[in-house]
Amino acid sequence: MKKKTLGKALAVVAVGVAALVGYRTVGWDLMSPVNSLNLDLTKPDALIVTRSLASLPRDLLTIPLARDVLREDFLFYYEQSEDRLGLKGTLRRIAYEHELGWGDQLIRMVLDQPAEVALWRDGDGSLKHFAIAVSRSQLTRLLEEAGKVALKDTQLTIAGGMRVDGDTVQVYALNYAYGRTMLIAAHGERMVILSHPGMLYGGKDGKRADSTAADVISGLLTSSATKQRPFHEQFHFEPKRVEGHSIAVKADFLSFGYQPFFGALQALRFDFSKGAWRSQVLIDGGKLAKGGYDNAALWTALPHNPGGCFTVPADWKAMQPVLKRVGSKASESVQPLAEQLAGPVAACWYGNSRLHTPVFIASRTGEGKPDALLGSLFDVAIGGGGQVEKTEAKGGAVRWQRTVSTKLGDTTPTLAVAGNTVVFSADARLVDQVLAVKRKQAPAAGDRMPDPGRTVGLIAPASLAQLIQKEAFATLPANQEPVLRTAADEHLAPRLEALKKYPPYRMVLKSLPATGAAWQPLEWQAVTQ
Repeated sequence: MKKKTLGKALAVVAVGVAALVGYRTVGWDLMSPVNSLNLDLTKPDALIVTRSLASLPRDLLTIPLARDVLREDFLFYYEQSEDRLGLKGTLRRIAYEHELGWGDQLIRMVLDQPAEVALWRDGDGSLKHFAIAVSRSQLTRLLEEAGKVALKDTQLTIAGGMRVDGDTVQVYALNYAYGRTMLIAAHGERMVILSHPGMLYGGKDGKRADSTAADVISGLLTSSATKQRPFHEQFHFEPKRVEGHSIAVKADFLSFGYQPFFGALQALRFDFSKGAWRSQVLIDGGKLAKGGYDNAALWTALPHNPGGCFTVPADWKAMQPVLKRVGSKASESVQPLAEQLAGPVAACWYGNSRLHTPVFIASRTGEGKPDALLGSLFDVAIGGGGQVEKTEAKGGAVRWQRTVSTKLGDTTPTLAVAGNTVVFSADARLVDQVLAVKRKQAPAAGDRMPDPGRTVGLIAPASLAQLIQKEAFATLPANQEPVLRTAADEHLAPRLEALKKYPPYRMVLKSLPATGAAWQPLEWQAVTQ
């Protein structure tokens, strides 16, 4: 039981930190514009339903791996962050100057009670913007006091109003730190807090309420229990009350905006109940391509000991518009490749490589002759101006390479085909390792997996720690960043050493929905080394 809990920690910690601290990604331009922040308030990237936000960080630390890696500093950061301290100070000042009794009560009301938190990514990709909705019976008195204070305070003002259940509700703006303003609205026993005024207001003067955003906030404030949960349907959350914590993150956010190419995989979810975490994945059975989600061919081709390796059920037909656009610059159409590739695709990172050079592996059907098409695609997609070098490797594999100069130095992107396996990486060594595995001259990641077909991910903490250390220290040369490098040596290195002692874990998906979208259990199993 302990080992299963340790394995779950990696994913839980990743999502927890993403929700609380921020996670960088790309693909922001895919979001539809709604207001001054270009957020679509009807479609959050993540949703947290919890009995208590204050207990979430501590419950993360019940997992041994999280406790070893994050330590108590994680709690200190959460409880002593600049924003939280600034908010506390502002509320205390307002309460003192206006002789109110709710200095810290508002914070406790939000953090220590059941709440729902919807999160949206900012332009830099971090989960920076949020809407918190809570229910409390003591809101009436607070509203009366807030209305009086807003008429004569510089930090708490009336930003506007909206209609909720036929009533006019005031929206308050609380300026709690330099460049930090949140919106607060309450109705009946419901309160909603928005992290940024631009989530609701836009226009040239920043005061025009967006109708779509206003509808979402009005729904969160309504007395109707069903309307209070506008995000539950898209995350497929059950109507019953959550006893612990439920954290769901959409695949589009976690996949750098590439989720349209594997629409069957929609979200990841982590639930905490009765002292234990469990994982689930949201799969749409109706969007699974022919062949389903069988990963056996991928794991038998991937080299042993990846730091992190994940597979997704690719929708190759969705690649046709991209191939058409790219192929317009080629000597021949490369669109037929969409019909000649099949099954899931894997992306893997190795400790002996770099973060920006993962290896990608896919399978082809064997129909047609895609070698020439792949060569044309490589020539067009990989710029640099240098000559494409086509060679035949051992075992009959065909390989294309081109040297490209980047800010990180020269690199040699490589595409290869060996049998029905297609492999690409900006690190030529990883492609060569895959070809060696195909020739049975090197161990495969799936050699010791009892059920590789149902394995959808693999994390090896030791290899992952090696990669993290390499990337962190590469950006902190001792002669240029002595202070930060010393801090990394003192704080980061010991935690990476703690991470290295854990065994590899694989994520196993044993069942798939026949039709429609449904949450499926994601098991974490230790891999024998």
